[in-house]
Parts: sequence; C-alpha cells; structure tokens
Amino acid sequence: MRPLYILAMVFSMLMTVSCTSKYRPDLKGKARSAERIKLVKDFATTYFAKCEKQDYSEFQGYRMDVNMQNRLSPENFKKSCEYYNNRYGTITVGELSEAKSNYSPKDFLDYFIFKAKASKSDSVQAVRVNIYRDNNMLERISIPKYRASKSKR
Repeated sequence: MRPLYILAMVFSMLMTVSCTSKYRPDLKGKARSAERIKLVKDFATTYFAKCEKQDYSEFQGYRMDVNMQNRLSPENFKKSCEYYNNRYGTITVGELSEAKSNYSPKDFLDYFIFKAKASKSDSVQAVRVNIYRDNNMLERISIPKYRASKSKR
C-alpha cells in the first residue's frame, strides 16, 4: 500500500510541474506590441531614475490604477525609493526577458519582466511591471525574488 501512495504522490507532483507553464503562457500578437513594451520599459526606467535623483514628484504621462497611484504618492514613493536605494543601490533596467499572461478569466494582467542590474547587490535579476490587458493601465512594479529565466527569443 505504501509504494502505491508514494507512486501517486510522485505522479501528482510531476503532473503539477508539467502543467504549470500553461497557466502563464507567453504574450503574442497585440498584447506583445512594441508600443506596450516601450510604455512599460519607459515607466520602469523613469521609476528607478526618479528614485536615484530623489525626485518624488507625481508621474506624468502614465495611466495607473488607483492602488498604483496611492503607492506612488510622495510619502509612499519616498519610502519605496529609500528601501530600494539602501538595499540595491542604483537599479538599471535592461532588455525584455519575458512577457507573460495568466491563463485565467479572472485575471486581466499581463506581466513584462525586464533584466536588471543593481550597483550594490547581485540578487536583482529582473524588474516586473504588471499592466492591465484591456486598457494599458499600469498596476504594479516590483523586483521579483526569483531569477529571471533566459528568453528563448
């Protein structure tokens, strides 16, 4: 009975691992347009440039949801920048590494992941920016804790 239980556990783990990639498929077509990539990369570059210059003024020319606007209020943006500057130093946003979308009707976000480098830390591998699929409204910017995978393109 025990070997059957172990075999079932191994089989279920293999199925889970093999099926996870279809829940975050690569973006294709209009969703991965040069315009959207440029918008997201410009925002990420501007975000970290403002942090480096200690310019906590309002972002101009970007559509953001209400939660993102609240996170970018001068007080919250200053806290965020101080955290990033103290922990990572100057962050440089590089080329697009991945563009993904969740395979769920409840989730309307696309994820653009760019390669990144930090002056103080080697742990920064990527910068992720979430954007709403239907109206190009920015939802979040973050430094993921996982390593960015190599792009196959």
